[in-house]
Amino acid sequence: MAHTTSGIPRIDPNVQYVGVTKLRTLNATNLQGLNKTLVIQDNEQPLAVVISYNKFLEMQSERERILATIEILTNKEESIALRAGLQDAIDGRTEPISKIRGELKKKGDL
Repeated sequence: MAHTTSGIPRIDPNVQYVGVTKLRTLNATNLQGLNKTLVIQDNEQPLAVVISYNKFLEMQSERERILATIEILTNKEESIALRAGLQDAIDGRTEPISKIRGELKKKGDL
């Protein structure tokens, strides 16, 4: 089911909308095998979301990556350096990773 958050559609085939009575059937065994995102609702009104702990950790990790990206893009010096690096790559001013690793090993940095 597609939902829109801040204008960005999200499609998650593992979302299941269930009535609030579904909470009565959730126990440790059911939760350990949970491979869906459950949207608990009452009278078609969403109340809560139940996800697996691993899914929660994935979401937290993705959040941290997004915040790190935003931090780089909003930091003027980091943004300038990123753009310069991208321009270097576009213009072919790059070195193979094997050469860089070799130089780092010689310096003792790797």
